[in-house]
Amino acid sequence: MPDVQARPTIVHSAPPVEPRPITPERYISESWLAREHDVLWPGVWQFACLERDVAEPGQYVVLNIARESILVSCTQDGDVAAHYNVCQHRGARVVVNGRGCEQHFTCPYHGWSYRTDGRLVVVPENNRFPGGVNRAERSLKPVRVGRALGMVWICMDPDAPSLEEFLGPLIDIIAPYRLDSMTLVADQTVGLGCNWKAVFDNFQELYHVEHIHPQHQLLFDCPTAQIHLFAQGHTGVVIDGHTLNSRMTIAEDPNFFQVRQLRMFGADPDEYKGRVLDIRKDVQKLRRDAGPRLGWDYGPFSDERLTDIEQYNVFPNTMITVQPDDALIVRARPHPTDPNWCYFDKLTLRRQPDREVARRAGVPFEPWNEADVAPVPRPEHDEFTQDDIIAGRKTMTITIDQDVHYIRDVQAGMHSRGFESQILCDDEVRIQHYHDWLDHWMKVR
Repeated sequence: MPDVQARPTIVHSAPPVEPRPITPERYISESWLAREHDVLWPGVWQFACLERDVAEPGQYVVLNIARESILVSCTQDGDVAAHYNVCQHRGARVVVNGRGCEQHFTCPYHGWSYRTDGRLVVVPENNRFPGGVNRAERSLKPVRVGRALGMVWICMDPDAPSLEEFLGPLIDIIAPYRLDSMTLVADQTVGLGCNWKAVFDNFQELYHVEHIHPQHQLLFDCPTAQIHLFAQGHTGVVIDGHTLNSRMTIAEDPNFFQVRQLRMFGADPDEYKGRVLDIRKDVQKLRRDAGPRLGWDYGPFSDERLTDIEQYNVFPNTMITVQPDDALIVRARPHPTDPNWCYFDKLTLRRQPDREVARRAGVPFEPWNEADVAPVPRPEHDEFTQDDIIAGRKTMTITIDQDVHYIRDVQAGMHSRGFESQILCDDEVRIQHYHDWLDHWMKVR
């Protein structure tokens, strides 16, 4: 029997620096943005791509972060490698597409060609270079690479702690959700008119939820959430799910979301008239009973983890939100030169039920894969603007769409003469913890 993974023990790890006021400078200053490029991004481990996207020889993904471009690839030997995506001839980008599969990486400028392990193999008209080009010296410059949680991570600092040291307890906390066994169903990027930290801050507090996400009070109990403050600047929050906001007046009948959840697992919503607060515990049992008939192993999970939602913000710019059957990986990336602009990436993962197995077992599970395609092909990367979301042409879930509506106004306010620094409540303690560690990594004194 696998070990049952209960909710993580509440963690409070003190930052190595004294708290400082969070002032607008770090969101709007070009000099602060430049310092991030020079000091922050080279020194930390960053999420680069999913392992599945570099699983076969020749597959590659390009991570553009600040003014750097990192090429992550699967070598012919099946190893994962990372290199600076810059040709050693004249500095051109070797690979301009975000993802693909190639036997060799050939610079489009002059045709210098590199193996998937970064080794330079072809220099057109090599005899025209005095003495010829030393291919070993002019191979792509390597970047540290590591793998954890079904994800590939890179670090530009050869002397930084290992990936395992950097992620710390997050590896064991998130591992039972098996992100590598979920199906990728959406790959999206939206350009936002705000600093990358402003959008990341948004996902480090629940204080705004009751104000701009009214639907959440019918799904989660945010007021009783558990907050976690980890070393290195990571944070977490665990929220009771399949329940109601404890500040609400409790209705007699299950709401729309609860009715859908109950029917999904074969329960009769009419049986919960006058006892809607029993739904969370009952869904835990219903889900566990349905698991084997769907081919899913819920053995490693405690009952609470079968209904609740856990979110972990990995310093400096990645958030992983997990539930038993789905997950989100989101990442905020800075614009290379404009502190008032960023890129927000979102990967949506879901555990795919075997529809036929469920049908034979009589499980009335509502599959998300209406086309009944197995395996589901990898979705194409979809890139758009915040105006596409505001106009309703694109969506990243109703919750994120609501955040996108407001975030550029937050950035605009940072430029006002009437705003000097943030003041944070208890629900926003993760923001202060994060920025304290940011000061540490940025060597702010």
